[in-house]
Amino acid sequence: MSLLAADARAFGAAARNQWRVARRYPAQWLSFFFWPILLPGVYVVMGSAMAAGDPRATDAFASRAGTGDVAGFVFVGWSMYMWLSNVLWGPAMAVRMDQLRGTLDAVFLTPSSRLVVLIGPSTYALVPAWINFVVMAVALRVIFGVELAPDALARAALVMAAGIPAMYGIGALVATVVLRVGEIGGVVQLVRGVFTLACGVAFPIVMLPDWARVVAHALPPTYVVADARAVLLAGADLAAIVPDLAMLGLLSAFVCMLAVWAFALVERGARRSGMLSRY
Repeated sequence: MSLLAADARAFGAAARNQWRVARRYPAQWLSFFFWPILLPGVYVVMGSAMAAGDPRATDAFASRAGTGDVAGFVFVGWSMYMWLSNVLWGPAMAVRMDQLRGTLDAVFLTPSSRLVVLIGPSTYALVPAWINFVVMAVALRVIFGVELAPDALARAALVMAAGIPAMYGIGALVATVVLRVGEIGGVVQLVRGVFTLACGVAFPIVMLPDWARVVAHALPPTYVVADARAVLLAGADLAAIVPDLAMLGLLSAFVCMLAVWAFALVERGARRSGMLSRY
C-alpha cells in the first residue's frame, strides 16, 4: 500500500471514529437546530428595537452594510461564525483529547501524516456547519420573510467551499497553540472573540477604526463573510467576487503554510521536552 493510500485510509478511520463518538450523544444535535436561530435572532430583535421603525436608521444601516436587510445581514454573518467555531474546536479538540487520554504520543508515533491527525477527526465539523446553514435559511424565510434564491445559495456554497482551506489552516494553528500550552477553552474563545469583532460577523467592518479594518482585511473569514452576504443578499454573481476569492486563496495558502511550519516546530519542541506524554 502506498503512503498516500495509507494516509487516506487513516483519514477515513479518524473521521469515522469521530462520527461514532458524536452518535453517542444525540442530545447535542439539538443545539444545531436551536443556536442558529437564537444567537442571531437576539441581535436582530435588539437592532429592530433600537431602530424603532425609523427609516433613517434603516437607511444609515444600508449605507454602511450594503443592504437594508438587517435579519439577512446578521443571520449570514452568524452562520459563518458558527462554521468557524466548529472548525476551530475540531483540530484543537483532537489534540487536547489525545492529551487527556494519554494517547497523543502513541498517535504521533504512527507513520500517518499530521494532516490526518489534525484534520481527520474535525471533518465532522462540516456537517453541523451545513445543518446550521440550512436552519438559518429556513428561519430567515419562515420568521423574517427573507427568501434566498436557490442560485444564490449555490454560489454561497461555493464561497464556503473556497474558505475551507483557510478555516482548517486557522484550526491547525489553534491546535498548535493547544499542543504547546495544553489548554483549549481559553485559546478557542480568544480566537473566536477576535474574529467576531474583526471580521464583520454582527456589524459592518466599516464601523471599525482604520487600523482595525487593516487587520480585518488580513483575516480570511472577513472575505468569506462578505462574499456570502454579497451573493445571498445583494445578488452578486461569482465574477463580481473574483478579486475577493483570489485574495482568500492567497491568504489560505499563507495560513496553511504557516500552520504546517508552526506545528512542525512545536512538535519537535514537544518531543524534546516530553510534552507529548504529559497531561
